[in-house]
Amino acid sequence: MNRKQIAIYEKRGYDNAAFATGYSKEKADECVKSIYEAYRKKLLEDGYYGYGENRNVPSSIEDDEKINYIDLIKDVDFSDKRSPFYKELTKDEFNFMEKYVVYGKHLLQEGKINERCVYTKETEAYKDLCKNIVGQEEMKETLCKLGAVFSYSQKRRLYDLNTAEIHKVFAFIGPPGTAKTTAARYFARMMSEEGVLSGHRIAYVTGTQLKAKYVGQTAARVHDIFMDNDIIIIDEAYSLVNYNETSRTDSFSQEALAQLCIEVEDHSHDKLIIFAGYGGDIDDKHNKMKKFLDENPGISSRITFTVNFSSYDEKEMLDIFELLARNANYRLEDGWRDILNEFFLERIHAPNFGNGREARRLLEHCMSIAAQRYIEWERTLPTFASEGEREKEEVSRLTLLTCDDLRAAVREFLYAESVIRGRDN
Repeated sequence: MNRKQIAIYEKRGYDNAAFATGYSKEKADECVKSIYEAYRKKLLEDGYYGYGENRNVPSSIEDDEKINYIDLIKDVDFSDKRSPFYKELTKDEFNFMEKYVVYGKHLLQEGKINERCVYTKETEAYKDLCKNIVGQEEMKETLCKLGAVFSYSQKRRLYDLNTAEIHKVFAFIGPPGTAKTTAARYFARMMSEEGVLSGHRIAYVTGTQLKAKYVGQTAARVHDIFMDNDIIIIDEAYSLVNYNETSRTDSFSQEALAQLCIEVEDHSHDKLIIFAGYGGDIDDKHNKMKKFLDENPGISSRITFTVNFSSYDEKEMLDIFELLARNANYRLEDGWRDILNEFFLERIHAPNFGNGREARRLLEHCMSIAAQRYIEWERTLPTFASEGEREKEEVSRLTLLTCDDLRAAVREFLYAESVIRGRDN
């Protein structure tokens, strides 16, 4: 921690003590002087400067790097009655010291004074991301590396080292249903926890939502979004562009794209900007982000980092389904994996495979089947010896998805697919 930072914390501790004691500035300054003289005596007694001929004591307190507010609050132990603070300070000086030190000790206990870089994997946001997003190890590792870059740059600035500005403009690219926008929100939280962002206001918009109702208002709308928020996540920005060769992109979209380039250029250093959309490991026909960025070099040239998301395999799809079911308070009957493994093994090769969305859709079909089963059971008017037994049985049935439910849901899912796709099974 550099001296500028220490001075900021010391000033807050000083103001806290001066307010709490009501001492004049002159008396408060004398108290601070006495506190650090007593602290230096404590360091001498503890052997911090060495002993005998090897003792090396700076000529003045001002030249002593150890004599500072942060080291003071770390070393002060009010339970040690033998401390020089008890022997050297007057009652008024000790009273001031208690108020002076308590602010810094509170920050230490809260973890708000930390001299090391924030480790991304230790942030609550990263832990939540790992808890709620299955797989995507490449994405998770990339986000950790990016977090390290920004934390490292902050550390350099603390010591007034020349540090190149790293623009915070990202592209989150991958197939449908791979948790791109969800990961973007967690990444924004990571950056906030690491202190990279100056605020927490977040805007989540699609490309079409950037356009206003009337000509001439779109640029102002885009500008306001950037001015009013610290984190801007733009999903499916390619929806601004008309890829039909027989018609041109409308004037609203052209205005939005032009203003978007301006805002990204002006705010890439003080805002977190994420473009999310389909791309990466999918065929060229559906690689919309690639086409969008190829045809809009003004935006693609301003993207600093790309985060890649991959399609899920059948094992990961099972894990996603289990996670969704658990989050919805459902239990799965033994044998469910064997049933769904075959289903997902076939679905991952389908041309319209939706990754995580497939698991969500299948769960919704399961819930529909389970609801019918429960209603039919309830209509039989079952009797119970007590209300406690009734509650136990009803909760058990309301939270269980049976293997028969899953088989019926798979049939419903595949039938719906055949109807949507216009195929006969």
